[in-house]
Amino acid sequence: RCSVDNRVTRVAWLNRSSILYAGNDKWCLDPRVVLLANTNTQYSILIRDVDVYDEGPYTCSVQTDNHPKT
Repeated sequence: RCSVDNRVTRVAWLNRSSILYAGNDKWCLDPRVVLLANTNTQYSILIRDVDVYDEGPYTCSVQTDNHPKT
């Protein structure tokens, strides 16, 4: 889950160097990864049937006033 506010203009979920979601657009091919929420306060994904291969850093990246933050 990633908390956002009204200063955020763009959001994305990444795993390692792969983009999972950019806004509402799904970039990964894995059907187990789904977008749960993309609202003014929350940007969340769900990974179903998680296993050891899913291990690693997951990053919520946001852009505010043309300044990216993770």
